[in-house]
Amino acid sequence: MATSAAHPQPAAAHAAEPLPPLSRLNSVLLLLRFGTIMAVALAAATLPTSSLFVVRSVQVRGTAHIPAGEVAALAGLRRGDRLFSIPASEIVARVRRHPRIARAAVRVGRGGQIVIRVAERIPYAAFLFEGRYLILDRSGVVIDDRPSAGTLPVVSAAGFAPQWARLGDRLPVGGVERALAALGRLPAGVVVPGTRLRVESLGDLVLFTPDGIAVRLGPLRGLEERAALMPEILAAVRTRGFVVEYLDLRFAGNVVMKPAPGPAAGEAGGR
Repeated sequence: MATSAAHPQPAAAHAAEPLPPLSRLNSVLLLLRFGTIMAVALAAATLPTSSLFVVRSVQVRGTAHIPAGEVAALAGLRRGDRLFSIPASEIVARVRRHPRIARAAVRVGRGGQIVIRVAERIPYAAFLFEGRYLILDRSGVVIDDRPSAGTLPVVSAAGFAPQWARLGDRLPVGGVERALAALGRLPAGVVVPGTRLRVESLGDLVLFTPDGIAVRLGPLRGLEERAALMPEILAAVRTRGFVVEYLDLRFAGNVVMKPAPGPAAGEAGGR
């Protein structure tokens, strides 16, 4: 009897390796990401303490009348200090405490070099206060206190007597700011050492020359046009030897001259 041969059964296919659950994969990724972040954070934390990140030198630029050492001392930085121990904004605030400094900026250079660049306030006019002269910049900030005005013009305002005056502060509003603005609008050569400029109670300006000539200039508005002929008029008065009480330029296109009282008024040889 024929017997049928037993056919071998095909080998079972190898079962595929099961994938890790999704939650497990996410956990692994999170751990890797956390480790990377911590490594970066630790590295950053150690940078400021490195010897490569300390102050090696402090340079001050932009000074003309202020000793650079004063600015550096105000900054409060010393060799060996950490570069990032004091914010740049704090350094700028410290430097600007100096009454002569208008602006300041801080930059970190190579090799731990700190560069402090400043812009100084420039003496522009003087204001008599309690027997001394306050030195003002163009905006009215008090930058110095001297026994004399030196070569600076002296400004004043009728009825204005401040109760205080502190270096680094702007002089209280009282008309002086109008005189400071007027100085910049006068023709070249008019403002010389010994010139005085006063603001009257109604706001009109009066300039007094060093040789005693009063020039009534009127309000600040339109001053440039009215004052344009001042150098020519003053030169003519002096050349001809006129002795005048005042010149009135308040009316555009007209010049009024009032002779000084006395026998020498209007006489060329009276002086």
